[in-house]
Amino acid sequence: MKKRYLALALAASAIIFSGCSLKRTVINSTALFMDDVVDEFMAEPDALFAEQAAPANLKLLDGLIKGSDHQNDSLLLKGCKLYGMYALAFLEDAAADEKQDNENLSRASVFYKRAEDYGMDVLKRNSDFRSAAGGSYDDFVKVMPAFNKSDVEALFWTAFAWGSYINLNRNSADDVADLPKVKALIDRVIELDPDYFYGLPDLFLIVYYSMPKMFGGDTDKAKAAYDAVERISDGKFAMADFYMAKFYAVQVQDKALFEKLLAKINSMPGDVIPEELFTSVAKKKAAVLLKKEGDLF
Repeated sequence: MKKRYLALALAASAIIFSGCSLKRTVINSTALFMDDVVDEFMAEPDALFAEQAAPANLKLLDGLIKGSDHQNDSLLLKGCKLYGMYALAFLEDAAADEKQDNENLSRASVFYKRAEDYGMDVLKRNSDFRSAAGGSYDDFVKVMPAFNKSDVEALFWTAFAWGSYINLNRNSADDVADLPKVKALIDRVIELDPDYFYGLPDLFLIVYYSMPKMFGGDTDKAKAAYDAVERISDGKFAMADFYMAKFYAVQVQDKALFEKLLAKINSMPGDVIPEELFTSVAKKKAAVLLKKEGDLF
């Protein structure tokens, strides 16, 4: 009788572990084709269609990440990137109406935080970073050399989500205090791959250096960051023009530059870069920003 119970227990264990293994195999296989899903999302020229399609893909990613017990870095990175992109593309600067704009920004803050958490799950695989993440700035900077070129994507999109969250929560002293750490991540990306995605890391610096001086702003450095993106992208990355108009031109109160940059965006062909969503989103944001011109100057 005992032998029979033992045999049954072993058989049950085999089924359970086989089931877990099968589930993990399916999740890992699904993660592979999610690369194509992300690429197609970035390439979609119709911003409204992309906006409507994104939530289903995001919830699919959430389910896959949960099913993998947050152990699949490829899925986590896609979650980080897509949640950040969703907040950027469809919530920030998406409405001229003040009430709707405030509601959008509140939602964007939530999604940026989800993106940051997923990215941090990846970066914290590094034990030194995990220890330094909640510590001092000096300790944080010391662990940056632990990351190499293969970590660029995780470093950038985590920094992007983290920095965007802080930008929407400037009333929180604790959050703002983390801004130098975000910049340290961006600086490491630029050290490793300065041309990453049309100079996207320098786009972050346009925003960072266009802030008031009390937050580390330096308009000369903001202009230099914009020039870097223009050089790297051959002037084809419309989002750089948008952020230069929204942050730099407003900060220095250059209305003529503001209008020139928005006009440049509107004149760009939709397919100026293969990732057409960035251009179509920039055009929509430029139209909304132009409606706010009277309040900004």
